Amino acid sequence: MGSGPAEVVPVRIDPELLAAIESRAEADHATTSEIIREAIRRFLDVA
Repeated sequence: MGSGPAEVVPVRIDPELLAAIESRAEADHATTSEIIREAIRRFLDVA
C-alpha cells in the first residue's frame, strides 16, 4: 500500500455509484474503502 499512514479524504458519491461499490465490496468480502482505493489505483495506473 502507501508509504505512510492513510489520510481520510471526504468525497461525494451518487447513490447509484455507492450501491455498486457496496455490492462489489460484499461480493469480494472487502470494505468499501478497499474497493474505492483499488478503483483509483487502476484508473491512475498506480501499484
